[in-house]
Amino acid sequence: MDLEVGRYLKLRQAIHQEPELGYHEFETTKKLQEFFDRSGLQFCPFPDMTGGSVLIDAGKSKTVALRADIDALPLCEDTGAAFSSKINGVMHACGHDMHTAIAAGIACELNRHRSELKCNVLVVFQPAEECSPRGGAQAVIETGVLQQNHVSEIYGLHMWPSLPVGDIELKPGAIMAASDRFRIEVQGKAAHAAEPHLGVDAISIAAQIDCALVHDLRREVDPFDPVSISIGSFQSNGRYNVICDNAVLEGTLRTTAEETRRRLHTRICEIAQGIAEVKGGRAQVKIDRGYSVVVNDASLFTKFSGFAAQHLGAPHVHTDIHSSLIAEDFCFYGTVCPALYLHVGCQSDYPLHSNRFLPNEGVLKTTIEWMVQYFLQLGES
Repeated sequence: MDLEVGRYLKLRQAIHQEPELGYHEFETTKKLQEFFDRSGLQFCPFPDMTGGSVLIDAGKSKTVALRADIDALPLCEDTGAAFSSKINGVMHACGHDMHTAIAAGIACELNRHRSELKCNVLVVFQPAEECSPRGGAQAVIETGVLQQNHVSEIYGLHMWPSLPVGDIELKPGAIMAASDRFRIEVQGKAAHAAEPHLGVDAISIAAQIDCALVHDLRREVDPFDPVSISIGSFQSNGRYNVICDNAVLEGTLRTTAEETRRRLHTRICEIAQGIAEVKGGRAQVKIDRGYSVVVNDASLFTKFSGFAAQHLGAPHVHTDIHSSLIAEDFCFYGTVCPALYLHVGCQSDYPLHSNRFLPNEGVLKTTIEWMVQYFLQLGES
């Protein structure tokens, strides 16, 4: 397939140089508008928000969708790339610039082969994937763009640095985790450090809660049930010679089963409050539900993995994988229609959300090629 690779790489690098945070992707949306104007395709911006969509209308009864996220992260880039971010403190550290360029390329190539399509294809450029718990997927759904175009199935992909270019991985069922944020505030009683018996040490209580949640609570969960509990922030207002009366823990809970998620919400509260009470203090627990589990439709998995094995070669299609505990707002699309999410190898020495993450640009050409072939072979039924 003769692709206009240079044009798509140029778009990716332009987006990478001027990254924008979720809900503020104004210049990115403008770049997409200009790109599709030059390509002879109609880009339809979303009303009252960033992002938009392009419909490859082949005049068929069936419409499928592809989603690409367009937002960046609040990090200072340290990749050394010639097209590094020009925006201080913002960079595309999760590959969304590549997702966007790949999706734009797929739209253009499908348009060139429109007469061969057996279904219409809606390409969605979604804002704010990184903005949990609201995100951007729900807002896109609320615009009605999927319903108006009668989308019957939707696909999403993500750069995956641990895989080489040309490899992909996917699985049926849960592929990405639910992610919830919790905050535990411990209230004790201040006293002089020389008289600890007159106080209630909030730091000591919080430390025991930390250990109980991060280490002991995992023992209450089936070892084959993927769960992660991490404390990322431990703060107090103490002084070196004072028994501290206040401490705050903040962390995240990652689960891949809704029943486990609900049960652990309850247990986090019980454990934190129980430890605090035994020690003479109090604990207030607040849990904010974030994105839910991304669940791959079984029939779409079978259809897609079979195609991928033929076109990429079976050794390059990894299906015997564990669910990732990273979260994604692609989960919301699965509540509207059958959905499939996959990881695409981009061969980077640095992980996602690292300020040195930089996908191999070879992933753009290969992904556009086989994704275009996939959409071209989809039937109307």
